[in-house]
Amino acid sequence: MAGVRAASARDLDRVAALWIALTEHHAALDPLFALRRGAEGEVRTLIAAQLRDPDVGCFLHDAGGLCIARVDRAPPIHEEVCRAEITDLFVAEGARRRGIGGVLARTGVDWARGRGASRIEVRVSARNPEGQAFWRAAGFADFMDVLHRPL
Repeated sequence: MAGVRAASARDLDRVAALWIALTEHHAALDPLFALRRGAEGEVRTLIAAQLRDPDVGCFLHDAGGLCIARVDRAPPIHEEVCRAEITDLFVAEGARRRGIGGVLARTGVDWARGRGASRIEVRVSARNPEGQAFWRAAGFADFMDVLHRPL
């Protein structure tokens, strides 16, 4: 898709910067998403591993966007043996409202379909109404509630 390409190891700095910006965006919605002080090096290590993983698709948009998707395979005890999840989607603030998020989401969906996934999920914070609206407009619907309780 126009402006989108698969990320590679040479994009580690850019992917890490966008992922950290996404985390900061989520932390403003809920402090539970805050990045631990000094964790940037660990972020780079985790992203480098994802960039090497054949079950992870990482895509960049030239204007400042990121999509990370992964496929999960299950033992054949259910009908569904391969599903996918878009784990991260972010568009830099100055590039929003131009269709980049939609292009990135479609890229992640197409990538997952090409790897045999029969379904794709996203997790969206209940405190992120903009994200909720984006994914619902893209055809995603309620599937499972994730409940939590501080201890």
